[in-house]
Amino acid sequence: MEIEEYARIAAAEDHHWWYRNTRAVMNDLLEPWLGTDQLILDAGCGPGGNGAWLAKHGRVVGVDISEDALAFVRAGRPETTPVRASLDRLPFATAHFDIAVAITVINCVDDDHRAFRELARVVKPGGAVLVMEPAFEFLRRGHDKTVHCLHRYQRRELAAFMNGAGLKVRRATYLYSFLTVPAAALAISERVRPHTTANAGSDVDRQTFQGVFAQMAERERARLRRRDVRFGTTVAVLGTRDPT
Repeated sequence: MEIEEYARIAAAEDHHWWYRNTRAVMNDLLEPWLGTDQLILDAGCGPGGNGAWLAKHGRVVGVDISEDALAFVRAGRPETTPVRASLDRLPFATAHFDIAVAITVINCVDDDHRAFRELARVVKPGGAVLVMEPAFEFLRRGHDKTVHCLHRYQRRELAAFMNGAGLKVRRATYLYSFLTVPAAALAISERVRPHTTANAGSDVDRQTFQGVFAQMAERERARLRRRDVRFGTTVAVLGTRDPT
């Protein structure tokens, strides 16, 4: 990802509705496994906002391949320990972390199967792995190129990756169902008019309907506490490494 996109994310992730809601969903899904004095991996941490809140539960280690991303972590997220590494070759011992999260990052890794296996390897028995990634290939558009997205996933794919890595799937759900229609419309528009400036844009810059989307996200999150969502622009899978 380019440094300009990291800068946009760093400036927005504390207040933008999507980041705030994503962290709230993370908290809801991980709640049974969250404790105190834990060691937590924020894999593909970017500027650090998606994982820094977990510091109230222990020590957070943020891993990213980009030195630009880690510079933002050092400057703005003192609660996170930055480490430069690739997700498919994590420099940690087996069964090292209590929890690992990977938020919209595995889609950028060439060997996504290996990235799942590495996340499973470094989590302790009884620990949890939470992955959130962009959903559905038909929603691909200019923003995917901006963030170097290589893969978009369906729920069954990520669940299969999780199982294949030796983790037991606890939840597998889509998120942001209310964004599916506008995202599809944008994708179709960019294909019909591939030379428009929208094709090179960043979603972080989109500020329209912030309040409306935040309210819709809250309602969806309430439903998520009772059941999975059947479609959306993001797919989330939570797995655990069973005690041996």
